[in-house]
Amino acid sequence: MIEFEKHSFYQKLIWLFPIAFFFHVIEESNGFPYWVTYILEGQMDVSVFYINNLMFMVVLLLLTFFAFKKQNSISTFLLFLWVSGQQFWNFVFHIYIQFQFNAYSPGYFTAIFLYFPIYMYLTYLALRDLHIEWKQWILCFVFGSLGMVFTIWSGLYHFGSVPWSKWI
Repeated sequence: MIEFEKHSFYQKLIWLFPIAFFFHVIEESNGFPYWVTYILEGQMDVSVFYINNLMFMVVLLLLTFFAFKKQNSISTFLLFLWVSGQQFWNFVFHIYIQFQFNAYSPGYFTAIFLYFPIYMYLTYLALRDLHIEWKQWILCFVFGSLGMVFTIWSGLYHFGSVPWSKWI
C-alpha cells in the first residue's frame, strides 16, 4: 500500500481535492446564499456564489495541476496553502456554524465526509513521504485559517461589520 501511495500521490491522490470541492459546491448550491443572508446575516446571491466558487475551482485546479507536473516541495506547499483554507478550515467553519447557529449549514456533510478525511489523509502522506516539510505544513495550516477568515469577511460580509454577537 505504501508504494501505491508514494506512486499515486501526485498522479492520482491530489486530484481528490478538486473532486471534494466539486461535491461540496453541489451540496452548498442547495441554499447556501439564502443561509448566508438569513442565518449569518451576511449578503450573498446565487450568481455571486457560483462566480466565487468557479474562481476557487480554477485556482484549485491550477495548483493541483502545478503540483501534478512539478512534484516538488514548492508546488506541494502552494497546494496545501490553498486547501488548508479552502477545505480544512472550511470544515471547521461548517462544524462551528452548524452548532452555533443551530441550523443546517449547506456544505456540512461534504465538509465532514470529504474535506476532513481527504485533507488529513493527504497531509499524512505529504508529511510521511516528505513532499512537504512539517514547518511548511504548519505555515499552510496557520495561513489557511487566515485565508478562511478573509473569505468569510470579504465573501459573506463584503468587508463590512460581522455580527460578532451571533458568532460568539
